[in-house]
Amino acid sequence: MVPPRRVLIYTDLEHTARRQIVQGVGRFARECPRWQPLIPWADLDVWSLPEDFQADGVIAFPNTRDRIDFLHGLPCPVVCVGPHFSEAKLPRVDWDDELAGRLALEHIVALGLQRVAFVGGNFGLGYVDKRLHGARDAAARHRIHVEALELEPGGHRAGKLPAAAQSTMRWLANIEPPFGVISATDNIGFDLLNALRSADIAVPEQAAVISIGGDNALCPFSDPALSSVELPGEQVGYEAARLLDQWINGQKPPRQVLIPPKRVITRRSSDIVVTNDEMVRRALVFIRQHATESIGVCNVLNAVPLSRRPLELRFKRDTGRTIQKEILRVRLERAKHMLVETDLSISEIAIRCGFSEPQRMTEVFSRELGTAPGAFRQSHRRIDSGKAAN
Repeated sequence: MVPPRRVLIYTDLEHTARRQIVQGVGRFARECPRWQPLIPWADLDVWSLPEDFQADGVIAFPNTRDRIDFLHGLPCPVVCVGPHFSEAKLPRVDWDDELAGRLALEHIVALGLQRVAFVGGNFGLGYVDKRLHGARDAAARHRIHVEALELEPGGHRAGKLPAAAQSTMRWLANIEPPFGVISATDNIGFDLLNALRSADIAVPEQAAVISIGGDNALCPFSDPALSSVELPGEQVGYEAARLLDQWINGQKPPRQVLIPPKRVITRRSSDIVVTNDEMVRRALVFIRQHATESIGVCNVLNAVPLSRRPLELRFKRDTGRTIQKEILRVRLERAKHMLVETDLSISEIAIRCGFSEPQRMTEVFSRELGTAPGAFRQSHRRIDSGKAAN
């Protein structure tokens, strides 16, 4: 009878990414019943082996030198996860931070924006610098300069502006809109939205914002909802467990494995069409704010001081779509997000997204995406639940 695998997981669960890593380890354990993963205890301030516990292997997210030293002294295979202390001579599985930065920059460029800033909370951290390097590498191919700005968490608050935050606020206030901003993390992105609001800069009409992280507990509920590069936390945990299992069986793992980010999730913070036409911009803002209501072209015309034919011609010139198509596009995008990110019924989603009835939403989905809403939900949730199966 094959003995169970006793595997210790050393990480705190404060951050979403670390919880996702543990979920990935747990998914591997469910597929390999011999595995018995265990987080030693809730208080992980000082890492040590549980008394009288013989571990077959360890998966750890080390972020201090003391923790690296502890891992080096263990008498069993160790696989590290996460971006910290990549110089440690231990196998490591991480997401590809440079690729995340490139994806964020390409998203901004695809919007037609040429002025871009990268906002971080603490430059000098390896993963922040890698994300900035990836963004600048992609920007160089488009001959775009990326300004690096520092905004401490909470730095937007009145009376609490450190020098770095003051510099960032000056840049935001003086740069000619529209422009794009990449946030190094979701938390910084949340503070960045507040900073932009404090500077009376409209998002996304004047500044399109995208963060790196993909925290579904934060990004959909910011104001406006935050676009983000989704990092593959669960995939990292799964792959780390798979490599550790191979190592326990005698197969030495590679020094480093980088998992590519999953996707760019577009939400309202970067849902923008770049235009220098004020009438078209007003129409776009009205549609974005009211598309989930029972509006039509006539409502847009009432909100814009321009007659129908000139507005329709200028709108089609700048967006490539008619006004009615844009209304349907905004409704469709919101329905797609709600199908993936909520458990609401399709009928309820149709109503909340401004479709007159569920059948109308189904018709739009089938025509634009080639699939029905139910099938779209199932396929995307399979993608999420089947992360890193290979």
